[in-house]
Amino acid sequence: MRSNRRFYYLGLALVAGLSLGLRFWQLGRFNSLVFDEVYYVKFAQAYLAGEPFFDAHPPMGKYAVATGIWLYEHTPWLHLTTQTVTAEVNLAPTSYRWMNALVGSLIPLVVVGLALSMTDVRETARRWSFGILAGAFVAVDGLFVTESRYGLVNIYIVFFGLLGHWLWMAARREERWAIGMVLRGLSGVALGCAIATKWNGLGYVLTLVIWECWQRTRQDVHKPCWQEILCLVFFPLATYGVLWWPHLQINSESFLSIHRILFLFHQDLDDVQVACSRWFTWPLLIKPIAYWYEEVGAQAYTVNNLGNPALWLLSAASVVLLCVQRLSRIQQKIVQLLGDQPKNEGTYNSDKSAQNDVVGYLLIGQMANWLPWVLVGRCTYNYLYMPAAVFGFMLLAWLLSGWLAISSSALSRQVGFVTLVAIAFAFVFWLPLSLGSPLTPEQLQLRWWLPTWI
Repeated sequence: MRSNRRFYYLGLALVAGLSLGLRFWQLGRFNSLVFDEVYYVKFAQAYLAGEPFFDAHPPMGKYAVATGIWLYEHTPWLHLTTQTVTAEVNLAPTSYRWMNALVGSLIPLVVVGLALSMTDVRETARRWSFGILAGAFVAVDGLFVTESRYGLVNIYIVFFGLLGHWLWMAARREERWAIGMVLRGLSGVALGCAIATKWNGLGYVLTLVIWECWQRTRQDVHKPCWQEILCLVFFPLATYGVLWWPHLQINSESFLSIHRILFLFHQDLDDVQVACSRWFTWPLLIKPIAYWYEEVGAQAYTVNNLGNPALWLLSAASVVLLCVQRLSRIQQKIVQLLGDQPKNEGTYNSDKSAQNDVVGYLLIGQMANWLPWVLVGRCTYNYLYMPAAVFGFMLLAWLLSGWLAISSSALSRQVGFVTLVAIAFAFVFWLPLSLGSPLTPEQLQLRWWLPTWI
């Protein structure tokens, strides 16, 4: 058992090292503003200078970028290399990117913690395999790597949202009421930070609300849900409101007036760009976005937010497979109920098992963070799928952990191994597009498999 635990900790260390290395390696390679850095870095500078400005999103992500800039300028040991400053903002590139790289590096570890907190401690092999695989998938995904390496804000939605979920699941396991209540309160604060980055952070709150309602229904609980209301409604809203205070002081606006302006701004936003993509195309990687492109001599440098194709397509297949499986079970229960047949005790116990809790929770997370985009008719982009994509990665990790860790079928283990090899190959093959590594035109063309990827 002790040797197994050392093996699990080694896997955790590899995930952490891989995540840090991918996000910090040559972080200052491009001394120019990349993609939406042209907005967010300048907004962060405006916060530090106390200058008013208009931004279409809540302020949390820009606060984080501004904090990174301030710490870089006041902490000499952060100056790892001498860099040419970015002319547009007169800053070293690392100064406005390192905080994102750090937070992005922590997301795989948060995913590991979330996976471990929701699974049965008695299933040690599957529990750790699930956690390490889920964390590794986030660590090597191209979209998450790209978003973590530049002064953008989407990474903070995912970090704070998943942190809130980890704290909430840890509270469900906590037997001491006071500690459990503190964890739930901190979960509400983290969820408020996710919403204060962009409004689609609400998907993480919606996930837990649906999950808790489902659990209460399954367990036939009728006691008041004041803890859930306090920690999933009041704390996130209070945190959201407090985080607006510095912005409102600089811009001399009221909380209600700025929200009216933002709501009308997004309602009237009907611009159509070549990078736009519809919500149903996101899991299939139909339209990634080129954040940067430059030709120097015979080489091309490009930064693309293309996710790991093997990981995304296999995750989408896992979501479909497990949705069909779950709907089939629901249909069986309805037929059983309408036919007034006695309950099959084995089926009932299976529905109460940790496995079904994991799958149910992850499917809720996937749908709650993805399907609301059906209602949005304006131009949308594939990076909006990031909050939902994590749950798809975790569903795939859950399936693989069963095949590799506890299955007695040789075929299942072989399929699981081939799946991991495919994901690893896709990671290495498309990694230059995430890191902005130099490629010849022929090498670049080899990686553009669809016309819409260009």
